[in-house]
Amino acid sequence: MLGTGKLSCFYSILLRIILLLPMVSSQIPLGSKLSVEEKNHWVSPNGDFAIGFFNRSNEYGIGIRISSGSIPAEKQPVVWVAGGDLRVGDKSYFELTKTGELVLFDSTRGVTVWASKTTNSSVDSAVLQDNGNLVLLKKNKDIVWQSFDTPSDTLLPGQNLSSNQVLRAASRNSISSYYSLRIGLSGDLELKWENDVVYWRSAMFPSQSALRAVLASDGAFQLFDHMSSPIWSVFSDDHGELDVKFRVLKLDVDGNLRLRSWSKNSTSWKLVWQAVENQCDVFATCGLTGICSFNESKAPVCKCPFSLSPQSSSKCLLPYQQGCKSGSSMVKLDHTSLYAIYPPNETIVSQVSSTQCQNLCQKDHLCTAATFMNDGTSNCKIKKTQYASGQSGLSITSVSFVKICTDPIAVIPNLTKSKPESPSQNTPTRQDHLSVCVSCVLGVGGGTIIVFIVIHLGLMGFWIYRKRYSFTTPDYSTYNKDGPNPSGFLALSYSEMKDITDNFKHRVGSNTYKGILPEKQPVLVKDYSTANIDPRKFRCGILKLGSIHHRNLVRLEGYCCESSYRFLVYEYLQNGSLAKCLEDPVIARRLTWRKRLDLCLAVARAVSYLHMGCREFVGHGSLSCENVVLDENLDAKVSEYGLTSFLGDGPDGGGGSAGDIRDFGYVVLAVLSGVPNGGCDWAYEKWAGGNAAEIVNETIDGGVDGDELERVLRIMFWCLQSDERMRPTMGEIVNVLEGAMAVDAPPPPSACRREPGAEEYGSGSESDV
Repeated sequence: MLGTGKLSCFYSILLRIILLLPMVSSQIPLGSKLSVEEKNHWVSPNGDFAIGFFNRSNEYGIGIRISSGSIPAEKQPVVWVAGGDLRVGDKSYFELTKTGELVLFDSTRGVTVWASKTTNSSVDSAVLQDNGNLVLLKKNKDIVWQSFDTPSDTLLPGQNLSSNQVLRAASRNSISSYYSLRIGLSGDLELKWENDVVYWRSAMFPSQSALRAVLASDGAFQLFDHMSSPIWSVFSDDHGELDVKFRVLKLDVDGNLRLRSWSKNSTSWKLVWQAVENQCDVFATCGLTGICSFNESKAPVCKCPFSLSPQSSSKCLLPYQQGCKSGSSMVKLDHTSLYAIYPPNETIVSQVSSTQCQNLCQKDHLCTAATFMNDGTSNCKIKKTQYASGQSGLSITSVSFVKICTDPIAVIPNLTKSKPESPSQNTPTRQDHLSVCVSCVLGVGGGTIIVFIVIHLGLMGFWIYRKRYSFTTPDYSTYNKDGPNPSGFLALSYSEMKDITDNFKHRVGSNTYKGILPEKQPVLVKDYSTANIDPRKFRCGILKLGSIHHRNLVRLEGYCCESSYRFLVYEYLQNGSLAKCLEDPVIARRLTWRKRLDLCLAVARAVSYLHMGCREFVGHGSLSCENVVLDENLDAKVSEYGLTSFLGDGPDGGGGSAGDIRDFGYVVLAVLSGVPNGGCDWAYEKWAGGNAAEIVNETIDGGVDGDELERVLRIMFWCLQSDERMRPTMGEIVNVLEGAMAVDAPPPPSACRREPGAEEYGSGSESDV
């Protein structure tokens, strides 16, 4: 009997061990690592979820995906991503460190770009649970951190979205996303574009304030109050069907929230609910590529009925540039509703007729377009920006009017013009020409409207190649006051700044020093301590700059914000400022005509990216030859961008676009003439007199292309117009310099000198803001 009891006890213990094996094998011990090169994964006990690296346009992200064997690999969705839209290089790794912190190391930049911030939290292990939740656990199995608390663009069954969490759509362009889902201040769910526009709500007038939103496994999506009572619910088309194993609620890149279920019969993800039924009702669903409509197969498409140059640019902008002197005309677009995007503000005039709405816009020199709401409200919505979108279709009762300017403009519109039957002493207005065009459009059902959907991946040669270095020497390991930095640059102490600069011995300009990082990487350190900047404002500004990356922008490597000290650490470029290079006869001789043209184009692309490529508008605020710097190959990068938003008294974003465009004109003139700080009256007189070649520096080797020079001078003089409303956009400037768009002959810039003090930021006082 004793032997039988021992045998029974042995079998019992063995059975327990067998039952515990899946749990033991699912534990992720400290020191575990995933890498791009090894292509390894951590898998949930049931095998339905796995975390590992996945390819993102030749770069990589780390995330959790549904890995069930019942779903083909190409249809297994990623449901959580560390760091949102972070992309890393092909030698990167994801590690649960010995100190209990999850870290994502980017081999391209050489730094940790994301961390769970759990170093001092007694983490013992990690587990990827059967519901897709990655958790960090103490020895007693208490949860220290979980991926469910930091959602990306997807909710899984059982996952909460609380009032302090945000679901953010993945980005179309590798920069950032405009769309988000959150619980609003009024207690309902909101789909938002940027921070301004709510285009969908769970309830228009919520009776109670919601505490959390939850996706249930049966297909119900509900809001709960503080008593855990549901106050709003929607149900999927397959609600309650027991054979549905996988559901995902995702905020898609087009701004719509959709619930999908995996169908075993069709082996595909089936759409079972979506928040916005009409995709064209999603705010800015076409972005700046036109207005939304539906094709014959009922699929949404983006059309541009007023594009200036659809062949050369993805931007569909309203053509009117404020300040017409020779008059303007209005183009009528039936069944079309327009709205402003940047900024998303409109002036609404009530109780007017369609004709009155058209006249209001034509008489207002700031108006670019107007929409008459033919829905019983008789409202007229006046737009005062070129950046607009909207929707069109037979179901749209609104009528829109687009203003066209008859003045000469910087960029010639690519619109078909009809030839007048007889010459006239007065210049024919474009209304006559365009009315024929519009009638053609209406007559043949949109035959002349050019349909295109252009999604720019990597706007203006977007290039991420940021080589960053971490401080690993003992002297630098103790200071981590600001904590892990998600933007990837270094948060440094004042003592570290002294070490980098060798106690500020190597001064290279006003409040500017050359330094060396521990990995022997040269950097440029700029001292802004005299600016008396609030530390919170300084750090917020730094975080904004840390999200800006472009091949023609100087990298921000780090910063110091300790006590009253304020420093910025930039990458060091060997040849220094453009102003210095133009004055150096040896370097200036290396600046051939082709190199100078490429230099202008590089600066234009950088500023265009700041204006239109970032999630929020960023103005440079002080563009000059002093903060355009050249590397060893004489390739140009722009430095000190966006500083006036937090180092000076400028508006958020670092100043307006018109000032940057004017400053760019002066930079171009300096590049052509070789004179960094000269006026432009003399240049216009030379050009108008047919002596354009005399503007160009005579030391340029290899000669100058006359056609290219004419094009560059024309766009330069448009940039220098005293009336800022006549200046082109930076996107148009890039297209002209690339030869993709024609440019009109400019009128004389009546105020062709710099405004007093406006452009002196970089001349002799680079850091005095």
